[in-house]
Amino acid sequence: MISVLTPTYNRADKLHRVFESIKNQTLKKIDDKYIFEWVIVDDGSSDNTKELVKKWQKEVDWPIRYIYQENKGKWRAIAKGLENIDNELTLIADSDDKFLPETFETFYNIWSSFSQEEKEKCGGIGVLCQDQFGKRVGCDYPIENELLPTLDVLFKWKNIGLGETWAILKTENLKYAFLSLPKEFEKLQFIPESFFWNRIAYELKPYSYYINKVLRIYYKEEEDNISHNIRKKYPEGFFIESKWFVTKYINIFWQYPNIYFKYLIKLIYFYFLKGKK
Repeated sequence: MISVLTPTYNRADKLHRVFESIKNQTLKKIDDKYIFEWVIVDDGSSDNTKELVKKWQKEVDWPIRYIYQENKGKWRAIAKGLENIDNELTLIADSDDKFLPETFETFYNIWSSFSQEEKEKCGGIGVLCQDQFGKRVGCDYPIENELLPTLDVLFKWKNIGLGETWAILKTENLKYAFLSLPKEFEKLQFIPESFFWNRIAYELKPYSYYINKVLRIYYKEEEDNISHNIRKKYPEGFFIESKWFVTKYINIFWQYPNIYFKYLIKLIYFYFLKGKK
């Protein structure tokens, strides 16, 4: 039912966070069958990631799949993982993530409670995060425990300081976003993740289900440093993403002009930033 997908690059010192999180789950089996698998895509690591995963595969009886590719960037590692996933739901857990023991149980119980019609309509289940010190990151969802249009939620709630969130997503929607890229994106080493989430929300128009429950532990300083460096290193990716948004999603201007203008400003900013490289 659930595939935990972890793209990783030289994170052998942090990958144990995901392993321990899975190991400590309160729900792993239904009718003596595992309800999950862990798919690790190694994006050309030069550390001991491969040896570490082999060791874990011998230690546990739940499914761990290891896929290696030459270094091509995170989005391609996610795409490679999705090519090898058949489960209905995918939970992207970064190699430095931790999540709480009740994570699988929470997602399983909610998804199982949906009717078939609701499952077809729903693109994912959103939850909250806390930092490594136990402090909440951001605020509660304004509405919870009901299916809401993802596009409206994505842009309406951006202005309330929601902060870092997390979601389990329908695999078929992720495959659409990552495996059928427009040509101008195929050459990029880095693509902002917001491109994929916007693409799902705008082009597929799913609904999402939200609960005000913390399940993910977000290592704030590490992630903030990475995000800052990525903007400087890959301005081309941010520029093309912004250009795509303002040219392809122009209808957003009429519904959410503030969001549209933010992307317009990003387009100008990264145009000049990429010119300096």
